[in-house]
Amino acid sequence: MAKARTASKKSVAKKTSTRKPNRGSYATYINRVLKGASKAKLTLSSKSMKIVNSMVVDFQERIAVEAAALARSTKKRTLGSREVQTAVRLILPAELAKHAMAEATRAVAKISA
Repeated sequence: MAKARTASKKSVAKKTSTRKPNRGSYATYINRVLKGASKAKLTLSSKSMKIVNSMVVDFQERIAVEAAALARSTKKRTLGSREVQTAVRLILPAELAKHAMAEATRAVAKISA
């Protein structure tokens, strides 16, 4: 007995729901910074890690949006280090921005050396 093939047409419906992009976690890097910053063996609870990770993602998004706005205002199509640096200075508080600039300069010097 041969099975009859039925051509079933699937209705193609456009999805109207928007999904959040799957973002990775910065947990590994947060732990590395915590390990390097303190001599004691400190750890973060999972709830604390989620809060710190959320903060990192939020700052990253704010800096990216501000840097993109700066690039757009100067009619550039490429985000450069200058736009990112200016965005960091605008978004972070004064003392924190100074430390961020110092660390970024040190990291770039280390990579290019």
